[in-house]
Amino acid sequence: MSVILQSQVFFFISSVGFVVLGVLVLIILIYVLDAVKVVSRILKKAEKDINSVGDITKEIIDNILGSRVFQFLFKIKRKIKK
Repeated sequence: MSVILQSQVFFFISSVGFVVLGVLVLIILIYVLDAVKVVSRILKKAEKDINSVGDITKEIIDNILGSRVFQFLFKIKRKIKK
């Protein structure tokens, strides 16, 4: 085979290889972006739930600290602000 024919075959094979590689990278990128979207939705839902749990916990603690039974058992006196 002549040198020119060998170089043409090489460039054809390398061009096909780069196209295949580009398609594979594109497919992987699409899957990664989909995974990032799913993780983002999960984190938003978790953050919302954590905030509501924090609010509920704060209300429960206030109710417990304000109850007469708790104050009787632990002799906690509320401080009076001046």
